[in-house]
Amino acid sequence: MTLQKFQKLYNETHDICQDLHKKSNYIAIMRFVLGMGVIAGLLVGYFQNLHILYGISLLCLIIFLVTIRYHDSIKQDLLEKQSLANVYQDHIKRMTNQWTTFSETGQAYLNDNPKAIDLDIVGHHSLFQMINLAFTQKGQKKLADILIEDGIQQEELEKHQETVLEMSQHEAFVLQLEAYGKMTQAHKETVIQNFMTHFNIHSYEKISPFVFIVSFITIVSLFCLCFSIGLPYTLASFEIGAVAQLCFAFLNLKKHQELFEPVAFLNKSVQSYLRIFQLIEDERFESQLFKALQLEICVKGKAVKGIQELSRLSQRIGYRQNIIAILVLNALGLYDFWLRNQYIGWLEKYHQDLERWFDGLGQIEVWASLSVLKIDDFDVVMPKVQKEKLLSFKNLRHPLIVKEKVVGNSFVMKDSVCVITGSNMSGKTTFMRTIGLNLVLAYAGGFVLADQMTCCHMHIMTSMRVKDNVEEGVSTFYGELLRIKEMICYAKEEKPMLCLIDEIFKGTNSLDRIAGAKATIQKLSLPYSMTFLTTHDFELCRSQNVECLNYHFDEFYENNHICFDYLIKEGQSQSTNGQFLLKQLGIME
Repeated sequence: MTLQKFQKLYNETHDICQDLHKKSNYIAIMRFVLGMGVIAGLLVGYFQNLHILYGISLLCLIIFLVTIRYHDSIKQDLLEKQSLANVYQDHIKRMTNQWTTFSETGQAYLNDNPKAIDLDIVGHHSLFQMINLAFTQKGQKKLADILIEDGIQQEELEKHQETVLEMSQHEAFVLQLEAYGKMTQAHKETVIQNFMTHFNIHSYEKISPFVFIVSFITIVSLFCLCFSIGLPYTLASFEIGAVAQLCFAFLNLKKHQELFEPVAFLNKSVQSYLRIFQLIEDERFESQLFKALQLEICVKGKAVKGIQELSRLSQRIGYRQNIIAILVLNALGLYDFWLRNQYIGWLEKYHQDLERWFDGLGQIEVWASLSVLKIDDFDVVMPKVQKEKLLSFKNLRHPLIVKEKVVGNSFVMKDSVCVITGSNMSGKTTFMRTIGLNLVLAYAGGFVLADQMTCCHMHIMTSMRVKDNVEEGVSTFYGELLRIKEMICYAKEEKPMLCLIDEIFKGTNSLDRIAGAKATIQKLSLPYSMTFLTTHDFELCRSQNVECLNYHFDEFYENNHICFDYLIKEGQSQSTNGQFLLKQLGIME
């Protein structure tokens, strides 16, 4: 979808929101007037003995109740349209490079895998922050995990690619899913997460139905009292029954509070999830994976029916927040115990499906996130991932660099090792991150920013942003040694791997650096691995007994200013810019 289309949709939806807001304010005033009319009619009718005013008050009350329902529907429509407008706005931000303002960065899902930081997969200004559409914690964690780890297994990858490709063609579905997701956040998504965390059907048991015989006798006694039947026995029966039930309810109050707490405030959140699962159930996909997921959560798991029942149950539990209601309802019918049986019955019926519903939703959020680059009109393609060793691409671009400034490169990896030289700031490190990030997207089943890309499935390992650790007594150089050691150890497993090493052993002297780098190149020059290595040491371009590619980035000068084209070129670099920069900054004469 083009930027102009998103802007048009946003403007139209924003106008609808303004109209609904005005209508909501008008109805709120109308409700107030009707409410005051009911009270005024009753008071005047009573004091002035005008019975006709009672009829008018009753009519106003009926209109008042109808108006409340209508007002609620208007407010719900307003919330939905506001959420949709926010969705359009987010897509506009992504397309205009303002996505760094998105609040979800994936930082919470950072693990000890160094490539997560080295390649900007999670954190501020990261791939996760750019593409994430997930609104549940499960969905966000699934997305972060699939990006940070090695993605989808080779055998299943093609099916996931088909699903992501089809998802990108169902733009309306993805946008509506996002909108409902934002509505769950408005109602605090953590509420339902807490519910999923805390429920335990083994903590409580249903109460015997025979207990409710007391409730039946109490209600019958009240009915008889209303018509003065069986006095004074019915009065005594009613009083004894009501007091006994209140005492029983009071003795179990704490236990019921603990039981109902996770579900007490679910109603509004559950309504949003009901819309989400109804949307999933109604959508028609050709993808085998999506259809299997629909069958699992919507047909076998009965997600829509289960959430409808949970919504009604949550609403009934919500009545307990009113002290008068809880006293009257428990005195007449052991309301807490009736709710307890209903709630435990729901858990017994659906507790095995609950995790399945939200796992399935999380997977759909991942597919939607991976499709967003195509939906937002980025110039992307679906890569070909094969078993044979190969890495080839045309016009491959860095996903996180502004479209107007990013420079694409074409490359074919013919050997196991590629040594990249070049002057400072010429694009060496960015080139490696471009390869790494696009492979992360490819292995997750997503689109890549290229005209064409063919690759094999490899385990990605990096040594780029290596930092010292004072607490553990690890220097930058030693930290890099540990990273390189991990690569060499993994290579012994003889599995496909890709190593991205930036400025190898920069933390030590040139003699040790060159010796260590040559040894590393030799150990990583393997038929099942690929290694990209950047350096300023030209000696590494001539490593003995190892066939490696030599590529470089260079600079040019205009009006005493240094310039870069950021295009990779064959051969060893023939220029440096260190002294020029030192002189330009006045450090060197």
